[in-house]
Amino acid sequence: MTQNKTAASINDLVEALNDGVAFYDHAAGEAKEAGHKQLFLDMSRIKRSIATDLKSEVLRQGGEPANDSSWLGEFRQGYADLKAKMVKDSDGAYIDSLEAQEDRVLHAFRDAVDADQPVRVREIAAKYLPEVQGMHDRMRALKLAKKA
Repeated sequence: MTQNKTAASINDLVEALNDGVAFYDHAAGEAKEAGHKQLFLDMSRIKRSIATDLKSEVLRQGGEPANDSSWLGEFRQGYADLKAKMVKDSDGAYIDSLEAQEDRVLHAFRDAVDADQPVRVREIAAKYLPEVQGMHDRMRALKLAKKA
């Protein structure tokens, strides 16, 4: 039972990361500014790397790794597309939505560290939390800079 709860909890983190990977890849394809495009690709690469590590742990725990993004991630991406079409600064629309996605990922990792989770889940979440926090802070700073 603990193995299943551990694998399921880690898969929740993988799913949040997968949403980010898909969203950042999409935003990179839509970005107008080269610097934003490169940032989005970098963020996707980091998330993909963490998700790959977590998927390996899910397999070690006897689970089946999550490989898709969630309906919520797809909804957020669709909303960002719609918003980008309606505003002059389409990169800004993606940045706003990506920062909200970063909030979701950060909360998922914080919850995994603080919540009543199996020890292995807390260890893994704590290991990656600084990197996740850094990605969040990077997008938040970009969002604030765009608004200034």
